[in-house]
Amino acid sequence: MNRTDLSTITNIIPGFAFKSKDFSSSGDLVVKIKDIKPPYIDIRSCSRVNTENYDRKKLLKYALGKGDFVVAMTGATIGKVGYHSSDDFLFVNQRVAKFEPKSGIDKKFVYYCVQQKTFTNFILGRLDSSSAQGNISADGIGKFPVPIFEYADQQKIASVLSALDAKIELNNRINTQLEQIAKILYDYWFVQFDFPDKNGKPYKSSGGKMVWSEELKREIPEGWEVKKLNKRVKIGSGYSFKSEDYDDSGQYKVITIKSVQDSSLDTEKTDRIDFIPEKIPPFCILEIGDVLMSLTGNVGRMCFVDEENLLLNQRVGKLLAEPAFVYFGYLFFLRAENRMKLERISGGSSQSNLSPVDAVKIKFAEPESSVMNTFHKKIDPIFQMLIKNKAENQKLAELRNWLLPMLMNGQVTVQ
Repeated sequence: MNRTDLSTITNIIPGFAFKSKDFSSSGDLVVKIKDIKPPYIDIRSCSRVNTENYDRKKLLKYALGKGDFVVAMTGATIGKVGYHSSDDFLFVNQRVAKFEPKSGIDKKFVYYCVQQKTFTNFILGRLDSSSAQGNISADGIGKFPVPIFEYADQQKIASVLSALDAKIELNNRINTQLEQIAKILYDYWFVQFDFPDKNGKPYKSSGGKMVWSEELKREIPEGWEVKKLNKRVKIGSGYSFKSEDYDDSGQYKVITIKSVQDSSLDTEKTDRIDFIPEKIPPFCILEIGDVLMSLTGNVGRMCFVDEENLLLNQRVGKLLAEPAFVYFGYLFFLRAENRMKLERISGGSSQSNLSPVDAVKIKFAEPESSVMNTFHKKIDPIFQMLIKNKAENQKLAELRNWLLPMLMNGQVTVQ
């Protein structure tokens, strides 16, 4: 397979150095390194900049539209690529570079060229070590070797891979809506207390009897009891693996604190082990659908397990409860006020550490069993679909990652 430098098929344009004084709560969105969360740019975390004092025409060189993509040029995420999937107009900040394919080059093809693991490895192998943290220049990025294909073949390759990514993105959008529905249901039933009464009408709004709870400092439905969450939910802490047992080609991935992100499980850079330790607690052998919580650092992050052959490491917790209360606990801890409670009770000098025992001492109004059973019947199909979509995305991503180098190396051709 003949190859050429990346710079021959695309322009690599480092971002603009906006002045710090021009960043504000209003203005245009600006992509910084922190906003690159592969495979996307997370516009929710983007800063804004007032561009009134800049030459707008010159700034357009650093603008991003839907379908454009960027790479981090420094920092811990150097070499990571983010795709702009929304219609929002963005500018690229310094230390982030955008790709601008040249004439006769398919944009999606370039995107998949830099999606390869070999691209990240190439970047890491060419860092400028003269600075406090690794940096790479546009020229350095441009020397990455890419395969030479005719334009029609570029489009075919991109079409196959983008079809897989489109399905993943669709599932993600569906899951965002499913989780939003689940949160609304929880709020409606257990915060507003408008769960269906015996006549199918909203309880509190229809005059259902409420009683004052001194412990919660609010009214709760008559017949409900105030309890600590540990009466229904426990958090099992992960197993302490020995470093000498790790094996790069091991069958099992070890889930650590860095794997647990808000609403997603990241297993890209996990350590591996090739056997299940004899003394590991059974709950640390994870199954699809398990709910995990971060116990160190940014405590209280929650996510579902969406792949097999995972083992739970220390400082990551797993919700242990009957199915109805696993979902209840997940939605309970997702609420901002409860996340704040977890942060307040976390100790530690250099970083927060959350005790799995203390985490479930938070008090709540326990619903009557009939209400809880009805809630579970409504919420279970929502979470089952969400978990199914997550597991499907995992398989689709594995297929895409398997196909990508084979297509780029010409081992597989598209007719």
